[in-house]
Amino acid sequence: MIRPILVSACVCLLLAACSDDPSAPPSGSPVPRGATVPWDAYEAEAGDYSGGATLEQTTSGPWLEGTLSGEASGRKAVTLHGPTAAVTWTSRVEANAVVVRYSVPDEKEAHLDVYVNDAKVATLTVNSDFAWLYTGPNNTETHNALPRQQVDELPQTPSPNDVGFGLQLPWSSAHHIYDEAHVLLAADGQATIRKGDVVKLVSPDASATLPVTLDFMDLELVPTPLPTPADYVVVSQRTEAAVVQALQDAVNGGKPGIFLPPGDYVMSHEDPARPKVYVPAGLTVQGAGMWHTRFVPPPPEQVGYNYEFGFRLSGDNITFQDFAIFGSWRNRAARYNKEAAAIGNWPWDSYDGIGRAFDRYMHNNASFKRLWIERMIVGGWVEGGNNLLWEDCRFRNTLADGINLCNGTTNSRIVNSTARNTGDDAFAMWSAITWDKAPIGSTPWVKQPEGPNQGNVIERCTAGLIWRAAGFAVYGGHDNVIKDSVVYDTLRYPGITVDNEFAPQHEFAGLTTVENMTVERCGGRMWWDDDGVHGDEAKRLKWGAVWLFAANPYSPAEPYSPIRFQGIRLKDVDIIDPVHYGVLVQTTQGQRIEDTEFDGVHITLEQSGDVGMVANDSHKAPPSPLSGRMPTTGSIILKNSSIGGARANSGNLFLKDEVSTGTFSFKDGGGNNWTGDR
Repeated sequence: MIRPILVSACVCLLLAACSDDPSAPPSGSPVPRGATVPWDAYEAEAGDYSGGATLEQTTSGPWLEGTLSGEASGRKAVTLHGPTAAVTWTSRVEANAVVVRYSVPDEKEAHLDVYVNDAKVATLTVNSDFAWLYTGPNNTETHNALPRQQVDELPQTPSPNDVGFGLQLPWSSAHHIYDEAHVLLAADGQATIRKGDVVKLVSPDASATLPVTLDFMDLELVPTPLPTPADYVVVSQRTEAAVVQALQDAVNGGKPGIFLPPGDYVMSHEDPARPKVYVPAGLTVQGAGMWHTRFVPPPPEQVGYNYEFGFRLSGDNITFQDFAIFGSWRNRAARYNKEAAAIGNWPWDSYDGIGRAFDRYMHNNASFKRLWIERMIVGGWVEGGNNLLWEDCRFRNTLADGINLCNGTTNSRIVNSTARNTGDDAFAMWSAITWDKAPIGSTPWVKQPEGPNQGNVIERCTAGLIWRAAGFAVYGGHDNVIKDSVVYDTLRYPGITVDNEFAPQHEFAGLTTVENMTVERCGGRMWWDDDGVHGDEAKRLKWGAVWLFAANPYSPAEPYSPIRFQGIRLKDVDIIDPVHYGVLVQTTQGQRIEDTEFDGVHITLEQSGDVGMVANDSHKAPPSPLSGRMPTTGSIILKNSSIGGARANSGNLFLKDEVSTGTFSFKDGGGNNWTGDR
């Protein structure tokens, strides 16, 4: 479970505070893993549940998306079936704020009453508005997952063209079935829940037809709102226009920034063609605290869901801190175009690239601190920039990435941040080549890149409950580091991905380091259907909790120039209860894994897990004109590593399929709990 890891992290950090170097752990102590957070987490299954409440758990077989246990933290939850059912915990901390992760049936709404020592202190509304997405029977287009209202718009009798595009009703494969609700019990910084108090959750609406499932509760002591900083321009009204005017006043008056007092700032656009607020160089956008100052869209009854708003940077030395951004995004901006399908064209209208709280080029020396971003498509999409800092941020329930350092981002850090229930990589570094620069040579379809990602660090972060893609991912670049972090409970993807499948992108050069990590209950079945499986869960291909994929052998920017996959270093990585494989290694034809080492990688197959390490044929199509099954090629040197646990035996430590047997090797570098190359 994750709790002991986080507790040990807090202890180590407190001890470190007594040393001469507060940033370093005590001598001889392990470096903490995961974010140190201001809340205390209480799993529903660890509480006392009564009144007919039942435990949700999977007793056999793998955990599955679309199930209450499969998508729950720790893969367990508790369901309330009636108004007398309850879950109670004894508080370990002082608190004045409550966050609850829950699930109710689709298109339903209920309430949760919060009691402290049998006195009701708050009522939370819990509904399905921002949960429950659907894909087709083969689940090929998870990217295009839709809420029920849009699924109902799909053709009930698909044409041959529709079926060819992967559309075949019923779209009954449900996932993303949990959401969160929160309440601030006191805004004055005083505790309303004391250590030792009994906190109880009850749903007066719960019934056999409206069950309410609880995953966990977070208790937090929120401080009083921050005061107005000296010489800042105070935003006078809670509107987007007032924010824009305050920014201009700060520039005109030579002020350091703007201050947003507590309240919800409704981002109604005066010019819908400019939905983003551009912040001038050198300014600070300062809120009163992430629980007190929020940017929100207009009500859905006025503008609908999926409302576009957010921020962009106009120069260097910009700071954003101490506020929240809550969007109204219900899907990843894709719709089915019936007219296009009718004439045989691609039927999906996709608008990927919107719904980002922060995006585009972020210049130099930008800081993003103590931000809470929820129900957007992306928290931060960083298209280049140098010396950026994201620190103490929360990314919740996004439909794509929490944050992605992309397109030549350099010397930047993501520190002590958390992400959960994201619909793409929680924390990623992607050395993508952009498409909006001058053409290169004789390949006009490829544009000049900003350069590879380099010198970036993701450290002391926690990612969990990712329902599409990985907790931590790195795609190309050099001298980038992911360290001292935790990922748990991914649904359809590895916890850690090292990958160069996305063309065009830069190769792996120099070193790429993944160090001091915990990966728990990650992996699962792949969601697509490449082999005519048509939704047969048992026949889908399997992920590893960690995945290395050397996929793109040639650069489209320079045809036939090889893109290397090398210099990968995994050190001190604990892989606990992978859903299927501990590590999966794959390549496409024309590519190979070189100069890659694992040192201190420990795989524990205790409650789950089929095989320790696997090298096999990739599920991805090879680059034309290559065809056929694709052997994994190259080698990894393994040192000081182990594969163990109750489910481990001499026959399931390593596995290579027949096409990879002669082309790939797990090399014994010494100090392992096995002997010899595999």
